[in-house]
Amino acid sequence: MITHIRGTLRTVAEEALTLAVDPFEIEVLIPEHTRRQVQGRLGELITLHTMFYIEGNAMGGRMVPRLIGFITPLDREFFDTFCSVDGVGVRKALRAMVRPVRELARAIEDQDVRLLATFPGIGEATAERIVAKLRRKVGKFALIVSREGADEDAAAGSNGTPPTAEPDVIRDTYETLLSVGHSESQARQVLDRALAAAGKKKFKSVAELIEAIYHQSRD
Repeated sequence: MITHIRGTLRTVAEEALTLAVDPFEIEVLIPEHTRRQVQGRLGELITLHTMFYIEGNAMGGRMVPRLIGFITPLDREFFDTFCSVDGVGVRKALRAMVRPVRELARAIEDQDVRLLATFPGIGEATAERIVAKLRRKVGKFALIVSREGADEDAAAGSNGTPPTAEPDVIRDTYETLLSVGHSESQARQVLDRALAAAGKKKFKSVAELIEAIYHQSRD
C-alpha cells in the first residue's frame, strides 16, 4: 500500500497531476479541491497522502493501477468513507469533491440533499443515499477547523461540567477533536458545552457525542 508520496510537481491537469520522484514521473488522480490547492506550486516539492486502487474490469482483461492523492490524511479518510456509498465510485467521488471536506461533511450532517445534488456527478437520488448512509459517520469531518479558528477558540475557558458519558467515550471524542485541528483547550471547551447541554442523556458512543458537538456548533 502506498500511503504518501513526495516529489516535485511537474504538471497539473483537470483530474490528475504528475510528480517527479526520481527516477520516475508518477501520475496521481486528484479531486478538484486538491487541484486548486496545488496548481500554483509547479516546480515545488509537495507531499500527497495517497490511496492505491486498480481501475478496470477484470472480465474485460484490462486493469490499470492508479494512485489518488490528497493534501491531508483527513481528506483521504473522508474520500474512502464517501466511496462506501452505493453508486459512488472512485471517479464520481473525485468529481464531487469540489469543496473542502468540512463543507461536504456539513451538508451530509445537515441532510442537505438539495445542496449535495448540485455537486458534479451527484444527483438527487445519490444525494439521498449519501445522507442515509453517512449522516452518522462524518461528524468529525464536519468539525474540522482552520488553524485560525482553533487559536480563537483556545482563548475560551472550560466550564468544568460533570461528564454525562462513559470515560472512554469522552477520551476518544477528545482525541478525535484533536485529530481534526482543535487545540487541547478548544476540545475541552466544546466537550464541556455538549455534555452540559445533554442534561440526563448518556452518550454511549463517540459518534453520538460528535454529532451533539456538531449540531451545537451550528446553533
